[in-house]
Amino acid sequence: MRRCPICDSDDYVFELKEKEFILVKCKNCSLIYLQNPPDESEIYEDYYEIEYNGKDYNEKSNYPLLKEIFAINSQRKIEILKFKNSGSLLDVGCGSGLFLKSVSDVFNVSGIDVSKKSINFAREEFGLDVSNKSLDDLISDGKKFDIITLWHVLEHFNNPVEDLKKIRNLLNENGVLIIEVPNWDSIKFQMSGKKWKGGNHPLYHRSFFTSDTLKKLFKTIGFGELKNLNLSYEIPGKNGLYNFSKKFFNKINKDAFLNFIIYK
Repeated sequence: MRRCPICDSDDYVFELKEKEFILVKCKNCSLIYLQNPPDESEIYEDYYEIEYNGKDYNEKSNYPLLKEIFAINSQRKIEILKFKNSGSLLDVGCGSGLFLKSVSDVFNVSGIDVSKKSINFAREEFGLDVSNKSLDDLISDGKKFDIITLWHVLEHFNNPVEDLKKIRNLLNENGVLIIEVPNWDSIKFQMSGKKWKGGNHPLYHRSFFTSDTLKKLFKTIGFGELKNLNLSYEIPGKNGLYNFSKKFFNKINKDAFLNFIIYK
């Protein structure tokens, strides 16, 4: 039986069942987590669907998804520049390198990911410094970074406390960690009857965070100040009401995603 990945308690209540996946809620710290995570050895090779070329990634892309991702990454870049405007940046779980490509003109970028297919794409199409190295490998190499980003990665960790300690070790003294995760408390998720759509599914996700459980997690590890980021994302083709509601829900931690900057 899997214990709570934040506080190590084995005292829980049943929360939700999605096919064969059982989600429980820790009675001690309130984290929702997957009690029976599947084997991870192969699932991530097919996690990224790459049916495009590097040149297709632009503001006017003929691929609607790429056009949307380009807009999202552009807004992420603007927000990061409010806190750091130079330095080294590591993207953990960098996938095919789309975010790194968007910020490579400002920061000295590198990335790691478990998917060999995605790493090869990022190297060949964008010429990025990316690899399949682990956090332990980077620590052994003596690496340090001014910024580390986790865009929809933290929820995949089986042992988030252990991995975040390693990430903190990889930050320079004035470094910052930027995270974005799906929000268990989002209006959209609650109104859907807690039905998964898209990639937010326990086949891949191990922990299901709220604003409160995230704050408990980073306090447990010893990180410094934690601030909300203004990242509600204006999406091309969406009307003004959609974008306004996203901004409002973001301010009250009820948007589909939670995003924070955390100081070492």
